[in-house]
Amino acid sequence: MSEHHQVVKRSLNDSVMTSNCVAAGTGIQGSASNQLDSPRGIFVDVNLDLYVADCRNHRVQLFQTGELNGITVAGRYSPHETIELNYPTGITLDAEKYLFIVDSNNHRIVGSGLNGFRCLVGCDGMGSQSNQLNNPSSLSFDRSGNMFVTDFGNHRIQKFQYFEESCSSPSVIQIRHSSAVQLNYSSELTTNTHTYSRDCRKSNYYYQTIRIHVGATGYYALTSSSLINTFGDIYKDDFNPTNPFSNLLSQDYRSCSHQDFKLIAYLDTGTKYILVVTTTSPNMTGKFSILTAGPSNITLNSYNSSSASTSTCAAALTTTTKSSYAWMLIMICSIINSMKKLI
Repeated sequence: MSEHHQVVKRSLNDSVMTSNCVAAGTGIQGSASNQLDSPRGIFVDVNLDLYVADCRNHRVQLFQTGELNGITVAGRYSPHETIELNYPTGITLDAEKYLFIVDSNNHRIVGSGLNGFRCLVGCDGMGSQSNQLNNPSSLSFDRSGNMFVTDFGNHRIQKFQYFEESCSSPSVIQIRHSSAVQLNYSSELTTNTHTYSRDCRKSNYYYQTIRIHVGATGYYALTSSSLINTFGDIYKDDFNPTNPFSNLLSQDYRSCSHQDFKLIAYLDTGTKYILVVTTTSPNMTGKFSILTAGPSNITLNSYNSSSASTSTCAAALTTTTKSSYAWMLIMICSIINSMKKLI
């Protein structure tokens, strides 16, 4: 009931179909915690908590079960505002409680993640290209995780395909704009290849550094194909083999399951990115290829990283840090194995 600035609910088992119960809003337009201003989209999670796209207040409100005072979880008046919304009209939530918001007057779809909100679709402004939107009004997902957007101003419905995250955990959905997949790079790790300490415990991991050039800003997927259980990292600005945690942008955790890596990262044009290809276990050699997909072509070239030192990353990391990192990997593997058993 947008014009009444309320969200109401009704039981389908109620014999009196005219009886409504107020779920959110006082019926008076306003921006207080118990008020709404022209609400548009809603979402109810498994706990029966209500999320409201509070359109003219430019925010998303959470009304927990039985509560009439909302909590601002995104947009204006949020206690930790990380993104500015402009007439949000649709919202949904995934199983990990990450939000996906139709930011209508900004002509984009935004999503939350471990590092706050970021743009997923329509990040280049209003338009009618395949990666652009014009006053989108709603969104939905199918069972495969593909996103469907009602692109109101362009009189169309757009489908954006799903990228599975590392270790088969779909906790954060990333979007691509192009279905083009390129075989960009083929090479080989040999006994003449440089080695480094990937995990700060063993120093004999063969690795190769590759410079990434992107033609357009957006989300890209880089996937390996090999028989040697590859492991991948993306670094911003440069890669120092004596300190593999410095400048680290995106890391593959498929070391838990010994599969070829898949990295998904938001890459900007004009920024220097380095892909480091190594293996899940030390002393492994063999051929590998890198396939990419994204909004534009990617160029991959062999790259000489910072000059290596005879020291390992022990100088850069304390014993506590090393121990924490090792425990982090153990915890991740344990979680993934538990998920597999449930499946």
